[in-house]
Amino acid sequence: MSHSSLIRSYEIPDKTRPIPEDERGMCGPSAELIPFKPDRLEAENVIGRRVDEVTCHIGTYGMGGTGFFGMRLDSEWLTIAIHGAGNWITVDGLLVEDTFFDDYARPEPWINEAGDRLSPVLVGSRIVAIDVTARAMHMTFSNGSSLDIKEAADYRPIFQGTKQPRLFVSGDDLCDVVFLSPTSEIWVE
Repeated sequence: MSHSSLIRSYEIPDKTRPIPEDERGMCGPSAELIPFKPDRLEAENVIGRRVDEVTCHIGTYGMGGTGFFGMRLDSEWLTIAIHGAGNWITVDGLLVEDTFFDDYARPEPWINEAGDRLSPVLVGSRIVAIDVTARAMHMTFSNGSSLDIKEAADYRPIFQGTKQPRLFVSGDDLCDVVFLSPTSEIWVE
């Protein structure tokens, strides 16, 4: 049985209880962690909002990252909490991330070791539409670009270690893992 790449259990720092830098170590949280149960995303909470920053580095276990995708919208982060989300998401038909694209003769992704070509496309644009269902997501921006997650796995890179496809599994629902967060510091239990 396959394991889900969708991650649903989170903690965030309680800014009223900061941890001094000399006590948290290199990989510790900035404050005491509290459970975070985000509400399901409502389209009206993001439509019309400007994208101020884009990253594939949201989420941590403490010693490593989960690779959630995020777009900062003013002081909130529109987060897609899929492990290695950039390998699931396309913008204008091109994968956001694909580490082994050269090995499989796939197109160069938006973000890779050569740099980030996605931020200049999305930063400054506004979200004009968003639709999230159990197994798909579509978002359009004021500059004409679109972001997608499709149910079919044929466009996603395989897991390099197991050579298995990146699939949705029984019980997966994107509506559970697309949400607004007050911080990009999201800890995974």
